[in-house]
Amino acid sequence: MRKALEGWYPKTAEELAKIWAHALFVPDANILLHCVRHPKAVREELLRLFGVLQPSLWVPYQVALEFHRNRLDVERSGMDAYDQILRDYEKTIRQARDQLRQLRAHPTIDIEREVSALDVHLADFKGRIDAARNAHPEAEIGTVVDRLTELLEDRVGQRWPEAELGKIKKEGETRYAAKVPPGYLDAKKDGDEYRKYGDLIIWKDMIEKAKAEKRPIIFISDDTKEDWWWIHKGKKLGPRPELVEEFKRESNQDFHIYEFGNFIRIAAEHHPEIQQELDAVEQSLRQDSEARERLSKSESERNRAEQLVALEDERDDLIALLSGAPDHRASRGPMSDRASVRLRLKEIDEQLGQLNEND
Repeated sequence: MRKALEGWYPKTAEELAKIWAHALFVPDANILLHCVRHPKAVREELLRLFGVLQPSLWVPYQVALEFHRNRLDVERSGMDAYDQILRDYEKTIRQARDQLRQLRAHPTIDIEREVSALDVHLADFKGRIDAARNAHPEAEIGTVVDRLTELLEDRVGQRWPEAELGKIKKEGETRYAAKVPPGYLDAKKDGDEYRKYGDLIIWKDMIEKAKAEKRPIIFISDDTKEDWWWIHKGKKLGPRPELVEEFKRESNQDFHIYEFGNFIRIAAEHHPEIQQELDAVEQSLRQDSEARERLSKSESERNRAEQLVALEDERDDLIALLSGAPDHRASRGPMSDRASVRLRLKEIDEQLGQLNEND
């Protein structure tokens, strides 16, 4: 049964060691972007890792394209962070100052003294942030991009011809509708006509490369979505079983996937020369991952709040329409018959219930 359903059996340590010995290592764009996102010690260690792996390193054209599409945003976000942090910090200090002054008088708190202490603290913080801004390694990061470009020279796949991209897009429409991995969670991604199919293009590229080179592929990615990972009760067990089986069926080679934190730990076991700054790299990667999770949660909460407001506004308009209230918004509603209005109200109530359940 294991042979027939290979993807549903996590690989043993011995099987993974065998794959490592012969694999091509394929970093995703989010991995390459770590080289411009992290502090100097981490950047140097990542470049050293890629240098050690260079003989077996390869990236699809789509990965290189996504790296270049996003790297300037990553670099710019590092510069923008100084102003954003100061704005947020000034707002927090201003709120604390206002709260203190609202006390007017207090038996033990010296209001003016504490307000002055906040001002001193803010001035000291501004000085440190300004010093960090002046030390921003803009030119050095540009050099890092040059070094990464050199490392990947002649190790980037070819762009798919337009006709082949059209076929992948057509296949992607069918796969995404049926939630066949990878990439279906990008179905609503904006951009050019192929942007939402980026993961599928990378997937097809890896299959073709494995077939041509007769070598397994180890994909390194911090994309943690379920259209790549086999997730059970919040725990990642490995790549999606469907991916393992499709890869084997199409290329007759093995496929495995690692998050970067796990990958560098295992890479250090194979290459002790990269172990020196491993803890610093892992800590920086962990902090970056935690920050991305907080940002994702914040965006999710904001989107949920916007959905609630929109649905509640629509519900109020429809109720006004049913009641015959002279509401200008309701009078412009697209649904004229009462049965359609009631049906839509039922749908809205169900959607609101689902959103509130996820609260």
